[in-house]
Amino acid sequence: MKTPDGKLEVVNAGFYGTVQDLGRTGYGHWGIPAAGAMDQQSYQLANHLLRNEPNAACLELTMIGGEFLFHHPTTAVLTGAPASIQVNQQTVPINHVIEIAKGDRLKLSPVKSGCRMYLGVHGGFQTPSVLGSRSWYAGITPHDRLQEGMHLPFSAATTQPPRALAKVAMDDALFEDQKIEVYPGPEASEMGDTSFEKLFSTDFHLSAKQNRMGIQLEEKIENQLQEILTSPVYPGTVQLTPGGKTMILMKDAQVTGGYPRILQLTEQGISCLSQKKQGDKIRFILINEW
Repeated sequence: MKTPDGKLEVVNAGFYGTVQDLGRTGYGHWGIPAAGAMDQQSYQLANHLLRNEPNAACLELTMIGGEFLFHHPTTAVLTGAPASIQVNQQTVPINHVIEIAKGDRLKLSPVKSGCRMYLGVHGGFQTPSVLGSRSWYAGITPHDRLQEGMHLPFSAATTQPPRALAKVAMDDALFEDQKIEVYPGPEASEMGDTSFEKLFSTDFHLSAKQNRMGIQLEEKIENQLQEILTSPVYPGTVQLTPGGKTMILMKDAQVTGGYPRILQLTEQGISCLSQKKQGDKIRFILINEW
């Protein structure tokens, strides 16, 4: 039995945290981005371990996780980028369901590798659902990032929530693999063979220009393509700017764009890229030639 009066207090908001779920689909014609968890693989693992619904909302914590105070009992789990996790100054493992009592304090260190962690609680966070999603986005939801002093609602447990006893093996490939899976984009066939092949022989590095909307890469590719009429774009679309820069759109990206769409990341590719940070090296891997 549960009651919807659980509260998680944000003591230290860390570097950048938001509430995310699977995202907000079906509203692109209104210009509303999909949003949703950047690394869907780690997000879905959190809900799987807690036996939550697949769309249950989690906290997405970037680089530096922060500190949180539970005002009610629940079970919780951390997935994603490895970091030191402490409950009341006692170290607990990642990918492992933790029993939380009233007054417990959760503290996270900066990530050791990767970029994003996911904090899930039993039943998910019960922040307002807007257009079918609890994913935070400025102008759509009441909040767009965690702030100190916030109280986030969840369904507090009045009986013992189910426990997950299985130990989950860590998949380091998500954080260490430099290969990003892609399909050809709609304008890829208009590129010259040399320019197109260079996309797969070049080591690209993530620039400082990155957020939940997109990631710009440092290296340039010769671009002889004309700009296109404004056309649909999606999370994972790779655009080539007139100056030869490659821009990878992410979960909070706009829904249309005018730059040629040369590649499209797979969902696995988006999850893997979401765990990269400034200076990290990647290489595109074509998985379906036309």
